[in-house]
Amino acid sequence: MTIPDQSTVAPVTILSASGDVTLPSHVTSHTPPVATGRFRAAAILIVLGFAIVWASLPFAPGIFGAAVFYVVTINGFRGLVRRRVPKAVAATVMLLVILLVILIPGGALVTVLIEEIPAAIRGLDTGPLVAKVQGLRFGPINVGEQLTRASGTIGTWISSQILGAVGGATRGILNLVIALLGLYYLLLAADDVWPRVKRYLPFTDVDSEDLRHKFYEVTMATVLGVVAVSVVQGVLVGSAFAVLGLPNPIVWGTITAIASVLPLVGSALVWLPGCVVLFAMGNVGQAVGLALFGGVVVSNIDNIMRPLVSRRVGNLHPITTLLGAFAGIEYIGLIGVLLGPLAITWFFELLVIYDKEYGLTDRYNLMAKS
Repeated sequence: MTIPDQSTVAPVTILSASGDVTLPSHVTSHTPPVATGRFRAAAILIVLGFAIVWASLPFAPGIFGAAVFYVVTINGFRGLVRRRVPKAVAATVMLLVILLVILIPGGALVTVLIEEIPAAIRGLDTGPLVAKVQGLRFGPINVGEQLTRASGTIGTWISSQILGAVGGATRGILNLVIALLGLYYLLLAADDVWPRVKRYLPFTDVDSEDLRHKFYEVTMATVLGVVAVSVVQGVLVGSAFAVLGLPNPIVWGTITAIASVLPLVGSALVWLPGCVVLFAMGNVGQAVGLALFGGVVVSNIDNIMRPLVSRRVGNLHPITTLLGAFAGIEYIGLIGVLLGPLAITWFFELLVIYDKEYGLTDRYNLMAKS
């Protein structure tokens, strides 16, 4: 390292009360970096951000729900505004629509489930039907016992999740209030929401717009592809159970709706044991009819509705749905059936845009070649 000749460095003269004081310029050049203040501010923001996120985790369903409701209702809101309906009135109408769609059928379903789930769980352990089913054998294999055990385990687990969601009604209502309030204010600020969000995205305008369209597509695909398919399959299986006289059709229809997130075999986990029960009761014709109805109609709802959703709004991979649903149920409860797949899909869409913007794939290929 070369030390500058102090004799060649121009001195700096400063004035003081006692007289002039002359300092070498290399002494005055070492000023504190301006970035120190920025680093401190960034550290404070990061700590506060983590604290806010940690405190908000119990209300994550409400926060995510507001975003989902916004995507679902924004076109209807803008349609009302174009007809010169005041924004506050249009936002209130969208809130009422969401409330009617959720509260009326949801409240009625919860009321029935509270009454029927305990009886359904008891019926999985005892009763004449269970005894008949357990006696079914296929050669050396006790088919009835295995099916009864499997359906009992699945039914008890899903029923416990439903009861847990009902038991956490206070937090559920609070999350619903957060989602609705968030939706209301997001709609009022609909013209400003995206420009404000885009300011903080580390992408170009083109990629940011691409990301916005992708988020809209995957959200609608999740809502239509997961919720619509689940509801249709649950209604079909529950109705079939009711027509055939099987016990607790509403409970098993609800369980079918939740199990339908499993690719290919979801609804069969419910209607197939129903076939076994009918066969054990001696109703062979009804058992065959339910098997045909379940295998041909119910199971093909996936093959009919999901491609329609994919062509209209976007594609949602079955594995994403499966993993997202399980992870969502584990961390945020029953509502995770919807929000889990959505969060995973959002993450991968962000990853695709990030790779497009910064060329991570090209860098990896370059490193591999070198």
